[in-house]
Amino acid sequence: MGECEWPVLYPSACPVFNPLIEPPVDPGLFEAMAIAFLSNWTGGMFGLCPVSVRPCRTDCDQSSTFWGYGPYTSGSSAPGWSSALIGNHWLAVTCGQCGDNCSCGGPPALRLPGPIDSVTQVLIDGAPLDPTAYRVDNGVLLVRTDGLGWPTCQNMAADPTSDPDTFQVDYQHGTPVPVGGQVAAGALACELAKGSTGDKTCQLPQRVQTIARQGITMTMLDTFEDVEKGRTGIWVVDSWVASVTQPRRGGSVYSVDLPRPRHRVTTWHS
Repeated sequence: MGECEWPVLYPSACPVFNPLIEPPVDPGLFEAMAIAFLSNWTGGMFGLCPVSVRPCRTDCDQSSTFWGYGPYTSGSSAPGWSSALIGNHWLAVTCGQCGDNCSCGGPPALRLPGPIDSVTQVLIDGAPLDPTAYRVDNGVLLVRTDGLGWPTCQNMAADPTSDPDTFQVDYQHGTPVPVGGQVAAGALACELAKGSTGDKTCQLPQRVQTIARQGITMTMLDTFEDVEKGRTGIWVVDSWVASVTQPRRGGSVYSVDLPRPRHRVTTWHS
């Protein structure tokens, strides 16, 4: 997995990033710090990361819930029955493609680790597949739409960008950062830079507490409990983190006796 993308927006110009200041302050350094803080506080909910996967069935002749294929029976060219975990249900399957009702009547669909934001390219035998030949459903299913199937086996020792008998999918994994998260990153990066350069306009709270008792003054560092919970003292940062990590949710009622409907929604197409 490559470096994840978290765009940064500044609500206003950050004076400490003025290139005329000597010595100059590198914005990228503090942006990286701010992004790391926000990503940790929000549990890694946001950010797009480039991912490359090379799907292949285990040993290419055994059952795999990744593909849904059953093992080939001895002396037979037809696949046998195999159990696969699909939609939180164990099902007996014989083929490696799922339609709308997880039957074998729909176009070939390959389940990849999601969420899939967009597909960069699909390489088969070292050549890119026409982007119009596939789409993404439900954020995890790579569906082939040109009437052909996905490769089931490949040579893992070969170069997927040039060699035959290879298969690779490159895509953007994750959820795009909302505007609020981009602005929060900019505001936090600016204040981190101010704090490191001794700028007295820094809005970050001082991490030193002073207590005076009976003529004795004690100075100590706090326990950073607020920082661990994503509270920096900067309203634009704290309010966004709280809105993501502590949202108000309404109640829901589920019946264990009624089957949950299955829906197929196209979430990306070239």
